[in-house]
This record gives sequence, structure tokens and C-alpha cells, in this order.
Amino acid sequence: MDIKISTEKKSTDPKKIWIVGAVLVVITLSIWIMNQPSRADKVAKNQIWMGTVKLGDLALEVEGYGQLKSKHQRLLTSPSHATVEEILLKPGSLVTKDSIIARLSNPEISQKVREVKRSYNHAKAIYLQVELKQKREVLAHQAFQEQLKSELEIAQLKMQAEEKLMKRGIVSELTFKRSELNHRQLSRRITIEKKRLAQLHEVHLQELAIEQDNIEQEKENVGVVTQQFDRLTVRAGINGVVQNLPVELGQSVAMGEQIALVGSVDSLFAMINVSQSDIDFIAIDQLVHIDTRGGKITGKVQRINPLVKQGMISIEVSLTGELPSNARPDLNVDGVISIGTLTQAMYIKKPVNASTRMKTQLFKVDKSQEQAEKVAITYGQESGEFIQILTGAFEHDTFILSDMSRWNDSTHIAIIQ
Repeated sequence: MDIKISTEKKSTDPKKIWIVGAVLVVITLSIWIMNQPSRADKVAKNQIWMGTVKLGDLALEVEGYGQLKSKHQRLLTSPSHATVEEILLKPGSLVTKDSIIARLSNPEISQKVREVKRSYNHAKAIYLQVELKQKREVLAHQAFQEQLKSELEIAQLKMQAEEKLMKRGIVSELTFKRSELNHRQLSRRITIEKKRLAQLHEVHLQELAIEQDNIEQEKENVGVVTQQFDRLTVRAGINGVVQNLPVELGQSVAMGEQIALVGSVDSLFAMINVSQSDIDFIAIDQLVHIDTRGGKITGKVQRINPLVKQGMISIEVSLTGELPSNARPDLNVDGVISIGTLTQAMYIKKPVNASTRMKTQLFKVDKSQEQAEKVAITYGQESGEFIQILTGAFEHDTFILSDMSRWNDSTHIAIIQ
């Protein structure tokens, strides 16, 4: 007996197929979501800035900031205890060497000026008196000498007449001898008077020299006191600008106390502060570019201050270029010191918080600029707005340069529009 076997196929349940498909979609979606950055690992593109690695020669520069300073300065001080009577110019005023900045007053100096001038005039008057007295003495001696000359001439004539009369026996020889003796005495007296007149002249010269010394001494006293008085009128002394005026109207000042500080405006140098970490790269005579925000000046490193203040070192720069129109003492400036060139170096614009020889991590951006992955980076030397990359990057790589400290715990981030 044959047994009939049924060959009817089981029909597929559409509901089960839908359930299986839904499960597969959920699993796939879950896997995709797990592989995507979380909401906290996303950043808007307009909130970050990026930079691309370049390969080439990198001019090494050290940046700093500071001020222009006057190469020539003049400190004006009070010549004595005084009172500020008038202030004519204030800090920032342009001055010439004869410009009056302030006037001081001191009654004692004013009185002393009058006294020394009287003493000086008195010394000159004494000199004139001595000179007149000497002239009278000289005239008296000259008159006496002329009188002796007249008597000598009379004695000469008498002696000649008596000599003739003596030969004729009219005058005795004794009388003639007396006349001859008188003639010789008069001759000797005239000789003595000539010597006395010469000696008197020397004495007179010495007396006048003494009185002249007294005049010179009094004149020096007048000069000293007058200079003190003139210094009560405080003048700039040089062409430049008033940099400091630490006194006020009516203020009492002591001798030697500062009244004003004047500095030159056409002869300047720059004092630039740079980080202590950069000082090993800086040397004398290196080229410097100074930016006054109104122009640029070239210069050279003139001196390196060995003192460190708050992690900064001062560099003195001598200016060799033409000064911009806004250049003046105490003007804030920026300085860039050229310290050399790195050939075939990889470099990028300096990321936030980047520094020389630092090891850190940066987010490297993919070509689509939709994803960024954190990679290890080693920096080399800084140069202005750029910094060298030693390891962790290649030419044309793009990195996020903004502050990414919020994503320190993330290895990947999504960049959204």
C-alpha cells in the first residue's frame, strides 16, 4: 500500500522578517553611534582657528616689548632750599635749551647777590684809588727828578764858569772844588732818583696785582652767587622734551632735589624686554626691528642687561634707521630680534600655550575638515608668530591651534558647521 507524503512548503512569516531587519538596523546604528564623537566632543568650525604645517627656511626671531629712551638726559635740580614760584611747562612739552620750565624763589640768595655785587664794586673802587695814588706818587718823583736835573744844569754852568775864572785867578781853587763837588752830588742824586722811580714802578705793579686779585675773587663770588640765582630759573639746558616734573606750585624743595628731567627727542635708543628663556639666542650686534606703530626703525643689540626681573631681561638697542614721526621718549614699542635661520624646517603658526622645546598634543584635522584626531607633537624653536615642529607632523598637515583644554580627555572630535 502506497503512503502519500505531503510536499507543501511552509510559508515565510513577514512579521518575523521585519523584526529581524529592525534588529539589524538597530545594531548597525548603535555601532555607528558608538564610533562617533559624543555631543561633548563636537566643536563649531567658526569657534576654532587652524594652521597648516609648512616646510622651508624659518627666520628665527625673538619678540619683545619696551620703550624708547633718550640717549641724552639732563637732570635739573634745585641749587638751594627754595620755593616753587611758577611752573611754565609740564611733562610732554617740547623744549629748547633756553626754555624756562619753572621758577624758584629764595630771598637769601637774592640778598646775597646784592651783597657780593657791592663787594665787587667796592674792590674795583679801591683799585681805582690805588691807581690814582700811584700816579700822584710817580708825578711827584718825576717833578723832583726834573728839579734835580735843573740844579745839575745850573751846577754844570757854574762849574764851567768858575773853572775859567780860576785860571785867571779871579776865583779860588777851593770855590771851584766846591762847585765841582756839588755837580757830582747832583749827578749821583739823579741816578738814585731814577732807580727809585723804577723800583716805585715795580711796587705799584705789585700793589695793582694784589688789588686785581681782590677784584677777581669778588668777581668769582658774584659769578657763583649769580649762577645760584640764575638756576632758580630752571631752564631745559638741551633740546628735547620734559619727561618728568615731580614738583608742584608752592612746594618747598631742598638743595639738590629734582625739579625736572629733560630728554633728547632726536637721539633715542630702545630698551626691549625679552623672555629669559630666549636670552641664550641673543648676541651683540644682532639686527633688530623696532615697531613704533607709526613706523619701523632698524637697530642693533647694543647691550644685554644681566639682571632678571619677573622672568624678563632688558636688551638695549641702538637705533640706526631714520626715526618715525611719532618717535619720542617713553613711547611703547615692539621689538623683533633676528637671531638666525633654520633651513628646511617644519613650522606652523604658534598654537595657544606653545613654547620652545615643549612636548604636547594637538588635534590633527583630516582632509575633509570634519574630524580631528589628537597626536603627540614636539616643538623646537620659536620665531615670532611661528614655532618649529620637530616630531609628530608632516608638511601640509593641518592642526587646530585654538585653546582645546576643554577636550583634554578626548582623542577625537567632530568639527561641525
